[in-house]
Amino acid sequence: MDNIAGDAEMSTLRVGIFVATMTGLAEVCAEEVQAALGTRGFDATIALMDVAGISDIEGADMIVVVSSTYGHGDVPDNGQAFFQEVEALPDLSRKQFAVFGLGDRTYSDTFCHAGEKWDALLAAKGATRLIPLKRHDASSGTLAEDVAGEWAVGWAHLLRNAA
Repeated sequence: MDNIAGDAEMSTLRVGIFVATMTGLAEVCAEEVQAALGTRGFDATIALMDVAGISDIEGADMIVVVSSTYGHGDVPDNGQAFFQEVEALPDLSRKQFAVFGLGDRTYSDTFCHAGEKWDALLAAKGATRLIPLKRHDASSGTLAEDVAGEWAVGWAHLLRNAA
């Protein structure tokens, strides 16, 4: 991934990448998103949801959620309390967001449900969806981290327009 001409200065847009994971794969995907945005002049920080707080959401202009799905379509254990904290917020209308959901289509009834829950919650709180929810299928034969990096590259220019 090469730098785009004219990206010598970092953007002042604050990007927070929030991770819900059981196995660590979502965190690896978040690192690829962070790297992709970094090469385009954006300073993005990663926070695992079990250590993130509402101040982290409040400090971000752009919220990126990377979440696997666990159990019967649930948000992973490390993200459940954070999900409830975000649910309790009155308004996120000054924020933009994007969600990368991980799942496995062999579990068709619950495929990427956690990502869908995050996407619906952020929209319900008034945040502006930058791009539609991206779902990665573990059965697809593609590496989730590769897809996540390519996904971020695909919408990074929209952040430039929003900054």
